[in-house]
Amino acid sequence: MSRRFLFALVAGLALLAGASADPAPAPVPAARAPEKARPTGTDAILAFLHEQEVVWDDNINEIPLWELLQKMTKWSGLNISVNEQAFKTTQVNDIKELKPNVVATQLRGLTGHQFLATVLEGMDATYLVRGGRIEIVPVAYAARVAKAKLTEPEDGPSVLAEPLVCVSFKEKALNEAVALVAVRYDLTVVVAPQSGDARAGFVTARLLNVPADKALDLLAVQCDLRVVRQANAFLVTSRDHANELFAERVEREKQEIELERLKEGPPPAPAPVPEPPKPEPKQ
Repeated sequence: MSRRFLFALVAGLALLAGASADPAPAPVPAARAPEKARPTGTDAILAFLHEQEVVWDDNINEIPLWELLQKMTKWSGLNISVNEQAFKTTQVNDIKELKPNVVATQLRGLTGHQFLATVLEGMDATYLVRGGRIEIVPVAYAARVAKAKLTEPEDGPSVLAEPLVCVSFKEKALNEAVALVAVRYDLTVVVAPQSGDARAGFVTARLLNVPADKALDLLAVQCDLRVVRQANAFLVTSRDHANELFAERVEREKQEIELERLKEGPPPAPAPVPEPPKPEPKQ
């Protein structure tokens, strides 16, 4: 075997060995589904109010309101403000320093809305959602902004007659939408059988700071249904059924008025009309 052949053979084997020593190509990573975008702005506020659980282990009655709101801002990432000027018009000049007065064994399992409502109730305050933030305001101020009614209990300050609803629905069945509103705001809502297939009609709405009765009306009317108030409950039903209930209520009120009149006895007899004086005879 010639030296030239041996040299070529050795060189070839060296090249093969070098090629086998090269590192294997890096594996191509598998494609991943993009992460779901987190809600921002008002959508983030609505998610916090109705989907996020607030757990508070400290004694909440020992923390000034402003410190409490700052802690909420840190772990929620939301913009929370206090309308100090509105409180000053109600003779409350130190709203940031006021402390909650909550009587509860623990504050667990509450949504953001339930937590804020519990904390603010004893301060004659509530919240509004506007401008991409949660704004703490006096109850009377919120009523003016939302065009809502107030009630005046005998043993305390004025309160909103209906909670202010903040929700967003897109192509959601009506019966599911009103059920969510009922759960989130502690309402009694009944969907009557007379509503028929319309109860499953789809509704789309973005409601901010709307009194509960008006919010339910705005949802029901999209499916050509009506809302009838029965004491502290709401009945969602057809237009014809709502008209029948209204006529029955009017007739019942007439009967009650007539019954009260009968209890009071017959009306007094009219006073006799004096006869006009007779003309004197002419002389």
